[in-house]
Amino acid sequence: MRIFKGNLAIGFSIWALIILVFHLYTSYFGTYSPKVQRSLHLFFLLPLAFLVFPSRKSNTQKNKPTILDWILAVISLIPSFYLFMNADSLNMRIEQVDEVTTTQIILGTLMVGLVLEACRRAVSFVFAIVVAVFFTYIFIAPFLPGMFNARQMSFDRVIEVVYLTSDQGIYGFLTGISSNILFVFIAFAAIMLRSGVGKYFMDVAIFLTGRFRGGPAKIAVLSSGLYGSISGSSVSDVYSTGSFSIPLMKKIGYPSTKAGAIEAVASAGGPLIPPVMGAGAFIMAEMTSTSYTTIIKAAILGAIIYYIGILATVHFEAVALNLPKLPDEWKVKYQVILKNSPYLIPFGAMVYSLFTGLSPAKSAVISIGVCIVIWFIMSKGKININDFIEGVNYAARGATVIAAALAGAGIIVAVLTQTGAALAMSNIILAYSFGNIWLALILIMLVTLILGAGIPTTPAYVITATVATGALAAFHIPVLTSHLFVFYFAILADITPPVGVTAFAAANISGSPPMKTALMTPKFAFAGFLVPFLFIFSPELLLSEQSSLFEILFTFIVTSIAVILFASVIVGYLFQKLSMIKRLLLLIGVFVSISNIFLISVVGILLLFGLLAFEFYIFKTKQAKPSHSLKEGIAKENY
Repeated sequence: MRIFKGNLAIGFSIWALIILVFHLYTSYFGTYSPKVQRSLHLFFLLPLAFLVFPSRKSNTQKNKPTILDWILAVISLIPSFYLFMNADSLNMRIEQVDEVTTTQIILGTLMVGLVLEACRRAVSFVFAIVVAVFFTYIFIAPFLPGMFNARQMSFDRVIEVVYLTSDQGIYGFLTGISSNILFVFIAFAAIMLRSGVGKYFMDVAIFLTGRFRGGPAKIAVLSSGLYGSISGSSVSDVYSTGSFSIPLMKKIGYPSTKAGAIEAVASAGGPLIPPVMGAGAFIMAEMTSTSYTTIIKAAILGAIIYYIGILATVHFEAVALNLPKLPDEWKVKYQVILKNSPYLIPFGAMVYSLFTGLSPAKSAVISIGVCIVIWFIMSKGKININDFIEGVNYAARGATVIAAALAGAGIIVAVLTQTGAALAMSNIILAYSFGNIWLALILIMLVTLILGAGIPTTPAYVITATVATGALAAFHIPVLTSHLFVFYFAILADITPPVGVTAFAAANISGSPPMKTALMTPKFAFAGFLVPFLFIFSPELLLSEQSSLFEILFTFIVTSIAVILFASVIVGYLFQKLSMIKRLLLLIGVFVSISNIFLISVVGILLLFGLLAFEFYIFKTKQAKPSHSLKEGIAKENY
C-alpha cells in the first residue's frame, strides 16, 4: 500500500474527503437510485485500487503511481460514469430482452477486467483467480457434464448480467451494501480510533485484567476484541494492539509462538462482536432479509462465549507456566478509566440509534457526529487535524479494499445464480452427507475454511453462504442460523493453516515461525469452532423469540462453564496438572453438559461439578501435606 507525500497526499486527502461527504450525505438524507448510488460509489473508489495499491509488492516503497496506474485509474472512471449518466434510460430497459449495445459490451468487458485487476492488487491474487475462474465457468458450463452443466449464454447477455443489472453482478446488492452502509461504518471506525478510543480500550483491558496471572495475554484478548469490534479488520487489529501486547507477553514468559497465536485469535474475533461486526453482518442482513438489530442480538452470546474460551485457555496456560502478573508500573488506575469514559458515548449513541429504529447508515452518521464532539471535548478544543485527515484517508483505503472485494464477489454470485451452480453445490453437499446433518455441517465447515484460506473473510462468507444455505434448508435450519454458522468459519479461516493471514501477521510481530503460530491458534480458538454448532442445536444462544428467559440463561451459563472446563482439558491443567484419565472424564462431561436435551445436560453439569469438587479436594489435600510435614520436621528439630 502506498503512502502518498506532498501534492499527491493533498490530492488524495481531498478525494477522500469528497468520498466521505458524499456517503455521509446519502446515508443521512437518503440514497439515490441503486444505479446512481452504486456507480458513484465505484466511480470514487475503484481508481484508488490502482493508485494506492501497486501492481507488484516489490513496488510498495515507491510512493508515486506509475503511468500505467494513472491510465488504469482514469479508465476505471468511464464504465461507472456511463451508468451514472444513463441511469434513467438503463432503469427502463427490460433485462434479457432489450439489446445490449456495442458501447455497453465494451464498457462491461472493460469493467470486468478492471475489477479483476483491482481485486488482485487490493484484495489478493488468489481471490482474483477465483473470480476469473467463476467468470470463465459461465462460458464453459454448457460443455460440462452432470450437475455443473448449464444453459449457454451469449457474451452480450453475460456482460448484461455482470455490468448492467442492479440485483447481481458488479453493481448488484453487494456493492449496494458497500455504498449504502459499509463506508460510513468504516469511516466511523477510522475516526473513532483516531480520536483516542484505541488507547482507552487498551487502558480498560489493562485495568480489568492486568492484576491477574498472565495479565498481558488477557490484556491482548480484551483490547483486541474491543478494538476489532470497531475496526472490523483482524489484520489491522493485530498490528494496532499486538505491537504492545505481544512484546509484553514475551517479557513475562510466554513463548513467542503462543504470544503470536493468542493475539491472532483475539484479533480474529473482533468482527464477531456487536454492534459493528465488520462487513459480514450488513451483508447477512441483506441476504437473510433480517434487521441488523436482530443480527446483533443473535450474535452477542456467541461472541461472549468465544472470548470466554480464549480467556480461560490463556488463564490455564499462565497457571501451568507459572507466569507472573503485570508489573506495577504498567497498571492503570481507575481514575484514568473514569476520566476517559466519555469515549464510550459514541458506542452508546450507535446502540441507542439502532434500537430506536434508525437505519444502520443513519446511526453511523449520528455516531460519527457524536464522536467528533467527544473528541473536541476530550482534546479541550484542540483536535489534531492531521489525525482527522489520516482517519478519513484510512477510511478511503479500507473502503477501496471492501468495494473491490464485493464487486468481485458480485461477479461470483451472478455466475452461481445464472448457471444454477449454487444449487448444484448444495446437492453435492447433501449427497456426500448422506442425509446426516453432522456430516453436512462438517463439509460446509471444511469448504468455508478452505475457501477462506485463499480469499478474504467477506467474499468467503458470501460465496459459501450462497451455496450452504440451500443445503442446510433441507435440514430445516433457519436461514439466519445457517449464515451465522458460515460467518464464524469464514472468520476462523483467517487464523487457520495453511494461509492464516492474521496468524502470519501476529507471527511477524512475535518473531515466531508463521506456520507454527498458525498451527497453535486452534488451541486458543477452540470455542470459535464449537459455537457455530451450538447455534444449530441450541438456538437459545441466538436469543430466539421461541426460547424462554430460563432456557436462554441456562444454556448460556452451562455453555460458559463447559467452555471454561474444555479449556482446562486442552491445556491439561486445572488446579494442578491433569492426568489423561481426568482430562477424558472432563471432556465427556463437557459434551454431555452442552446437550440440547435438558435432563442429559443436567447430568453433564453434575458430572462436571463432581469432577471439579474432587480435583479441588485433591489439590487442597496436597497443599496441606507439605505444610504438615514441615511442622513435624521443625518439632523434631526443636526436640
